[in-house]
Amino acid sequence: MLAFCLWSGLERELHAAPAECPRPVSATCFQQYVFDIEGEPFVPVEFPDIHVEVFNTTYFYNVEAQDTRIERKACTGFFCPQEEVNGFTLFGDFTSLQLRYSPAPNVQLYGGIFFAIPFGGEDTVDLARPIFTIDYQPIDGVNFIAGTLQSRHLFLDAVFDDLVYFVRPVEQGFQLLIDSRYYQQDLFINWQQQNTRVTNERFDVGYVGKLKFGPLRLNTQIHFDHLGGEIPFPDTRPIVTRNNTAWAIGPALEFSPFRYLPFVSWWRVVGASFTFLGSRDDPDTRPPELTTEGHAHELRGWVEMFGTRLEAARWKGDNFVTSLGDRFYGVPEMTEVSIATLVPLAPEVFLELGGVLRFIDINANSDPVSVGYAAVHWNMDFDLGPLFKQGS
Repeated sequence: MLAFCLWSGLERELHAAPAECPRPVSATCFQQYVFDIEGEPFVPVEFPDIHVEVFNTTYFYNVEAQDTRIERKACTGFFCPQEEVNGFTLFGDFTSLQLRYSPAPNVQLYGGIFFAIPFGGEDTVDLARPIFTIDYQPIDGVNFIAGTLQSRHLFLDAVFDDLVYFVRPVEQGFQLLIDSRYYQQDLFINWQQQNTRVTNERFDVGYVGKLKFGPLRLNTQIHFDHLGGEIPFPDTRPIVTRNNTAWAIGPALEFSPFRYLPFVSWWRVVGASFTFLGSRDDPDTRPPELTTEGHAHELRGWVEMFGTRLEAARWKGDNFVTSLGDRFYGVPEMTEVSIATLVPLAPEVFLELGGVLRFIDINANSDPVSVGYAAVHWNMDFDLGPLFKQGS
């Protein structure tokens, strides 16, 4: 939940325009939500529109939790009853270098490479992945993406944990983004793993939608995670299929006081939401008795002042299980408070700081779960178009 980019997913604005943040790890880019940065419209130029872009995020993420137990009704394919969740620390760097070319006003092509560099690890580079993307905009506010996806899917952490991006920062598949006055959408399929002699296929499909009527919002989210199912190569592996579905729906109210009261220009946003959530976990689709279903609801409020966002939420759940959601949302009841701030250091350079406290009811005699994080983001864009013009 890296601060401004990882606020409560149901309340963050979608932007269909190409992301102005480290691709493809846009979950760790937040300036779009803070400063309302929109993708600029294409303007015809006399020379080729070719850019070299560098995006970098250096991050620190620490969770302090001891003997936090999450009890469930049955052992599933992803979790078991009385699972113990402990703390951990992540420290590293994401860097992407890419070439962006616009052959037409409504088409952008990306090609490059992405690096994940964990600090203190045995390998200097833990992950290197190619970036190949075509971003086609048939009409204003609608983008169809094929190849490397814009991975900042604005899910609630209970449905899809943003920490997943540290494990699989690159997503590849198809994506349809819509950003209009009354409706916003992110629909995608990410093909994560092929079916081979040693691995089963794995992919996930997600949808995040928001209907907007003035200060009113209706938010809908659903995420489906699939593992296995394909007939394996001739070997001794059994055919196992694991499916997990999580969904969320609920109303919200959000408005900007500074638009009505000019003397409080420092008070940007105040809002509240009530969300119903559900889950279905199939550890193996053949014996249906292993299937479990859960539900939950959450009340959340937030305020943004002086470039700092404060949130408070109350969570209640019953056997809520998600394969890619935040594990702590598996507890029956908890109260969460958080703070996040963004400090511009220079043009295209930002410092992000934040923290979260989770008071879990069943651990009333223990210290609250604490989360602290910091990240520095910087971007560079080199326009190569004038060079082609000089050489012609």
